[in-house]
Amino acid sequence: MASDDMHVVMYKILSYLYKCMKAGEDPDLRMISAGALGINERYHSQIVLELIERGYVKGYRVTEVPGAKTVMADDPYITMGGVEFLMENSMMSKALDFLRTTKDAVPFL
Repeated sequence: MASDDMHVVMYKILSYLYKCMKAGEDPDLRMISAGALGINERYHSQIVLELIERGYVKGYRVTEVPGAKTVMADDPYITMGGVEFLMENSMMSKALDFLRTTKDAVPFL
């Protein structure tokens, strides 16, 4: 598993939003931006769209134009479904193990 694998990036986004929710803090969107996660903007948007469509996050606006969707963060937060996915999904567990093993974890984990 690489640091830019979809499950690893999803884990980073979800775990950061969950940490902010538990702490009662507003998320700093720079912490889960494409640049901070080491991925390109298009890949980042596709991952966030996947999280939205699966109901794991809310607080994003999706605008559709012919051939593309644009994602804008209003007030993003993790849903109960996102927390359950984070805690119970075996790929999320593998992503966490990868981050722990490689010390590739971002500071907020």
